[in-house]
Amino acid sequence: MNSDKSKMNNISLLGSGARRIVYDLGNGYVLKVAKSKYGIKSNKREVNTYRSSPSPLRKRLAEIIDYGNHYRWLIMKKHTRKFPNSSKHKRNLYKLRIMFKSNGIRAYEVLTRRGKPNYENLRVNRNGKIVVIDYGNFKFHR
Repeated sequence: MNSDKSKMNNISLLGSGARRIVYDLGNGYVLKVAKSKYGIKSNKREVNTYRSSPSPLRKRLAEIIDYGNHYRWLIMKKHTRKFPNSSKHKRNLYKLRIMFKSNGIRAYEVLTRRGKPNYENLRVNRNGKIVVIDYGNFKFHR
């Protein structure tokens, strides 16, 4: 059996939003594919945010390992550990938002409009640190 073909069989749809489709590549990474010009803007914003953020903040963003075709797609590390519903993690999330803000980044959509954690966009790494997996709406405000 061709190993490349067997790798392709591991690809599965993780989710689809208004702007992008996300595939699980089956190798610890996800592929985000833009559905529209707004999806391209989200991909571009994620790439630029990841590349421009200082190291302590970059560690809190899902790692982008590749992108291409004018930001039509990007490959990002997959994080599967759900954000816990605990007061400790909520406090840490509020502190993380302040860290982003003090570095000129508005961390949109890590909280809902009601100020609750947006569980869809948040995960924790092996050390229990918060990782943002969707930061296509973050904005620089310098």
